[in-house]
Amino acid sequence: MFSGRPDPSMMLDDATAKNLFKKLSFGSLKRQTEKTAPLPSVLGYRGLVIEQEGKRLIADMPQRLHYAHDMVYADGKAAKAEEGLESFLFDNFKKLRNVKDLPDFRRTTEVQLKEYLYKRKLYIDNYIKNIDIFRDDIILRPVCPCAPAPDLAAWNTDPDVTWDNNCYNYGTNYRSDSFAQPGEATGQIYTTFSACDVAAPAISVKKGAVSDGLVDKPNQDNKCISPGHLTALVLHSGDYHWYRKGSNGRWSHKPGHTPATLLDNSGNIITDPRTCDRGPYINFCTFMQVIHGRFIIT
Repeated sequence: MFSGRPDPSMMLDDATAKNLFKKLSFGSLKRQTEKTAPLPSVLGYRGLVIEQEGKRLIADMPQRLHYAHDMVYADGKAAKAEEGLESFLFDNFKKLRNVKDLPDFRRTTEVQLKEYLYKRKLYIDNYIKNIDIFRDDIILRPVCPCAPAPDLAAWNTDPDVTWDNNCYNYGTNYRSDSFAQPGEATGQIYTTFSACDVAAPAISVKKGAVSDGLVDKPNQDNKCISPGHLTALVLHSGDYHWYRKGSNGRWSHKPGHTPATLLDNSGNIITDPRTCDRGPYINFCTFMQVIHGRFIIT
């Protein structure tokens, strides 16, 4: 559900896990191709991740598997799955960790699940329609010569790299394999998502990023920047998200543990993060400058 923060999780005992695996029915995993329905890299709810820690309870089950309504994805492979596993989540909602207000979070999850089911076909259809833009990044003339290329393969090919790096890693183009958090490296980690600017002693996500070395550029108006590259910060009531402008002038982003993409929540090409479909991240905060070699994140 989150892009910047770690997602809520639950630890299952063996009996509950076996019950989950009984409900989880899917075909044989096959290598993904351009014709495979992609895992929607959208903001908000986007499925359930099932991970076996230590000795595998089910030997022939992948160690980490992403269930997305009627598809499962693991290690670059995909398979059709039976729908309805979301009911397991709601049946075991009280087991979620790192959630302060369970009733409110449940309501949020229900709303985002409905939005996901409504939008996922649109995203997949537009992804297939726009597939050529994932091929032509290297041949486009640089528009923002100081910015990094999207280079989606560097973030999406290795499942562990995809899993261990979030939107802040991608936005700054810095792979830390730690799900980096704004302000953590400098002792100024955020304490609220309520607004872009907040009164002390609260610390906003923007202030944490400034502490890390990013430069606030609220009047940049979607234009290329030098030195370094341009990013954009957006918020919702419980999380944050970053976009980045590439050397080809296009915007891209990486929602949480999912693959980096050039598309918004509706599967459209992102021309301006202020106006694209951002799902629940309705608060556009600011543009920021990342000067390569002059920031620190952990």
